[in-house]
Amino acid sequence: MHRLSIEQPNGVRQSVVIRRWVGPNLESARTSVERESMVLAGLSRSDLPGPRLIAKSLGERTNGHPAVLMTRVPGHVHLEPRDPGDWTRQMAVMLSRIHSADIDVDMAPVGQSSVHRDAPRWSRRPWLWRDALELLQGPAPKIRTFIHGDFQHFNVLWAREHLVGVVDWTEAGRGDPDRDVGHCRLNLAVLYSAQMAERFLLAYESEAGRRVDPWWDVYELCVYNESWRSFIPVQVAGRIVVDIDGMHDRVEELLDSAIKRAF
Repeated sequence: MHRLSIEQPNGVRQSVVIRRWVGPNLESARTSVERESMVLAGLSRSDLPGPRLIAKSLGERTNGHPAVLMTRVPGHVHLEPRDPGDWTRQMAVMLSRIHSADIDVDMAPVGQSSVHRDAPRWSRRPWLWRDALELLQGPAPKIRTFIHGDFQHFNVLWAREHLVGVVDWTEAGRGDPDRDVGHCRLNLAVLYSAQMAERFLLAYESEAGRRVDPWWDVYELCVYNESWRSFIPVQVAGRIVVDIDGMHDRVEELLDSAIKRAF
């Protein structure tokens, strides 16, 4: 991704963002471009604070690399809030707004292969994972709304402690809103604590006016694996200290809570 500064003939400057897919799987990249372009076009008909579509290319205008050109959303990633309670509340309110948006898009993708099939070798409480997998044998909830698909603190932007934008809509589509809740809770536990993830859940349920089904909550937690200990510090990029050693325990603490809510 690159930010570009465009100068119009009248001298007015505009900041835009270009997102290019440069990997070898061009077919998958084209699918991502088509999906994100459709979502960004839908956002322009909503009041959600996300980027707007300017143009797309499946490679024909961008040297073979599929790309999306979009408006730039102001703000910055904010990982050290003064008031963590208000920080999580604002994210919960925004997620509820997203789920209430009337945006006509295709179904959101779901990666089934990434879910654990047994307790991970590093687990100190392997029975939790067995209980989780037993729960996931049951049918998934069938609620369908517009969802973000990757809602978490790296994809929301802030200005002076106020949430001002949401970015990275590649995984968005129609799906179960509790997927977004569970995914955000996993990310909060990974970087902060199970308590912060629980705080987010309560704030979302209060704002949405309904109880989150633990099925998708448990599903998203079962996506967690050893690789998170490597890529989370890269995403943090030195903004805060990352407690890598405690990551597994925090996830298992949250998984225990999610399972107890289910049974």
